[in-house]
Amino acid sequence: MHPSGKDYLDGGENLPLYYGGDRLVLLPRDPYWLYAYWEISLPTRPFLESAAQKNWESLDLVLRTHRFNPEKNEEESHFDIQIPPSSDNWYIKAGVPNKKYRVELGCLLPEKNFKTVLVSNVVTTPRDSLSDIIDENWRLPDWQARRLYWRIARGNLSSMEMMKRGLQQVK
Repeated sequence: MHPSGKDYLDGGENLPLYYGGDRLVLLPRDPYWLYAYWEISLPTRPFLESAAQKNWESLDLVLRTHRFNPEKNEEESHFDIQIPPSSDNWYIKAGVPNKKYRVELGCLLPEKNFKTVLVSNVVTTPRDSLSDIIDENWRLPDWQARRLYWRIARGNLSSMEMMKRGLQQVK
């Protein structure tokens, strides 16, 4: 027992806030949203500052999100999100399910050109509907489906009609 009177779980050492590398990771959160996190190392920052002719705090950092057609691997569109230099992660509203996405982190140069600093992995957002593919290997036999239905329905006394149908099917 811990001196405070509560159970104590040693979580080990704390994880570092930064790892000292340049990295951008993209993850699908759901069919409509992506999540990106990144680290721009200290040696890379002066390179960006000199290219943009601005100090780090006033840089115009941008997440450029590319959407691809999954079948053709061709870019359909892209959009930019301006982000503060102090951020190291961002939720991105992709808006379209079942598409491939890739994100570039960069800055806008004085001529409004985009300078890429980091490029993410490619991810595919999941579908937002049921699959039209029926796999017979995963289908329950009728007797198992009825048994499962009965187990689920018998605890739900709020639906008497469900109970009656369940009893009739089991008999």
